[in-house]
Amino acid sequence: MKLVAGVDSSTQSCKVEIREQVSGKLISMGSAPHELTFPPKSEQDPDLWWEAFLIAFEKATSNEKVNKSSIEAIAVTAQCHGMVTLDDELKVVRPAKLWNDTQSATQSQELVEKYGQDYWINEVGSLIGPSFTITKVSWLKENEPENFKKVKKFCLPHDFFTARLSNRLVTDRAGATCTGYYSIKEGQWIYEILENIDNTKDWTLALPEVLGPETKVSNISPAVAKELGVKNEVVIGPGTGDQMASCIGLGTREGDFVFSIGTSAVIFTVSSKPVFDQTGIVNGMADSSGNYMPVMVGLNGTKVTDWASKIMNCSIEELGDLALAAEIDETSAVMAAFFDGERTPNLPYATGTIAGLNSLTDRNKFARSIFDGVLIPLVKNYKFLTNLVQKSNGRIILTGGASKSKAYRQILSDLLQKDVYLLDVEESSARGACIQAAAIAQNTTVSRVIEQWQPDVVQIVSPRKHQDLSSYFERYEDCANWRGLDRKKVKS
Repeated sequence: MKLVAGVDSSTQSCKVEIREQVSGKLISMGSAPHELTFPPKSEQDPDLWWEAFLIAFEKATSNEKVNKSSIEAIAVTAQCHGMVTLDDELKVVRPAKLWNDTQSATQSQELVEKYGQDYWINEVGSLIGPSFTITKVSWLKENEPENFKKVKKFCLPHDFFTARLSNRLVTDRAGATCTGYYSIKEGQWIYEILENIDNTKDWTLALPEVLGPETKVSNISPAVAKELGVKNEVVIGPGTGDQMASCIGLGTREGDFVFSIGTSAVIFTVSSKPVFDQTGIVNGMADSSGNYMPVMVGLNGTKVTDWASKIMNCSIEELGDLALAAEIDETSAVMAAFFDGERTPNLPYATGTIAGLNSLTDRNKFARSIFDGVLIPLVKNYKFLTNLVQKSNGRIILTGGASKSKAYRQILSDLLQKDVYLLDVEESSARGACIQAAAIAQNTTVSRVIEQWQPDVVQIVSPRKHQDLSSYFERYEDCANWRGLDRKKVKS
């Protein structure tokens, strides 16, 4: 039985899946946690990521069903946007700044003002914010000049893993579009932006080579093969960003929309053509199969309901039951859940706000306002995105931690007034990494493996009743637009 391994290094943990190469059947999996981190300073040590990977890989391959010598390919997905800094020997210079690190908000604003909003949208595909790697590069130059001098290579988290596995620094087209210095229009690095940050570095040597989605990087490093206990002939894929891997892992087709709600709250779809949103709300990314993937990302996902369950001294399930029992009417309170700032809309200094509390606000209505505080922004984003793409009549797919919650599933369907699909996919990003590995091993396309591995539909959740929620959404807008107690802007 030929096997492939898919690695997902997320903000919270490293997960490894072992799957049968042709059928995609899940054989085994293992995981190991990462140290928790929170904005505005959100950093982790990449060397600790590697240690977590070794633990997770050993757990996944300790299963009696797994013969390590049958593993033919490995691909890695990891959190998008983060900045990993390496020296000439590909060793870590400083902790990686993660996607949700907002310390570079000032640099982000300065870069947007310098080049203009239209430049970023039309050239890069996205109006950059603090999440984008380019802002973190600028932050490092301004705040840690000595470390900046030591850095010889800048890369993304999944590039770091691929380099450790193969001794070759590469990235993929999808990951490159997360940096802010890759042209989605021209399909190449934009060195000029980086040279304007620092003209002493040779940026042509500082960035990874960009590979196609099915391009083999190399065979695994002999030293790492020995460390993992696999054969030297294992091939390494170029890897990709976690949301891009999730997209292919879920079997997303053009016209489908995915709501991925975990630490972050993301909505994306697949498009055969690039999407250039002139408002700057949508990030126009490439996907991991050769198409495009417009994305809208929020920073505040299930951690909001985790917080609420703690202060209400109940379980997440009990909080969900309370929310499901609430009726939406003119007395309902609303919450803008911008706990750690927000990315869409771009409000890095925002805080959470709840409004409309009254004598009729009981535990049920309070709980409902919490779930809706996470979901309403995504519903708004969905409606906006459907007007930018050619096809929008496919499935609405819910994934991530929220997909395990009855309340999240049902309330999303109620707010959308549409059916919500749940698929037989436990870890979509790790599964997506397996799909890339399988494409590399079989010398075929990612798109072909996506169709071979199409997951089963587990459940379709329908709206409980048809209801005009326009006035409720308007009240949410009034609350979300209030900036009265945002954090003070501090130049970093």
